[in-house]
Amino acid sequence: MNNGFIVRVLKLVGLTAIGVLITGCSSNSYEVTQYRLPHLSQSAEALCLANKRPVFVGDSASKPGLQLQQDETRWHSARQHRWSTPLAHQLQRSAQRLLLTDDCAGKLTIWVDDFYGSNDSRAVVAGHWQYQSADAQIVLEGAFTEKVPLRNDGYPALVNALDTAWLNVMDTISLGVGDKVAR
Repeated sequence: MNNGFIVRVLKLVGLTAIGVLITGCSSNSYEVTQYRLPHLSQSAEALCLANKRPVFVGDSASKPGLQLQQDETRWHSARQHRWSTPLAHQLQRSAQRLLLTDDCAGKLTIWVDDFYGSNDSRAVVAGHWQYQSADAQIVLEGAFTEKVPLRNDGYPALVNALDTAWLNVMDTISLGVGDKVAR
């Protein structure tokens, strides 16, 4: 056997191996879809300062991918379906826009522990909140859990249901604070 033949075979094997690697890498690529809470697309009439409406998001809800409960013990963080901006930022902007009960004079702090799609086809939003009036005379707190059924399968339906659940939470907090502040 001649050395030139062996060199050509080795080059051919090397090029084939590189081609297989490139093909393998490209088949693992995926398109990322980004989501934003739909109500944030509407213009805001007013906006409280962020330090008057802080929102804190727990570890599971702070991941970039949408969260899904697969069963009682298994959870999935989507790689291809992510929040367009961090969820904490979206919820912060929402609270600044929607909770204007006291004209932004008091401080409302919200902690979001859960923000996910459950294994029974519901959007789940849960956490707690605390309100303190500007004069510190009124201190209120409460917990919330909202579960909204998904209307369809898929991530867009989950995002819409999570949006509805969050807006329900905002309404509940606003009513609770508004009733006490107005007295």
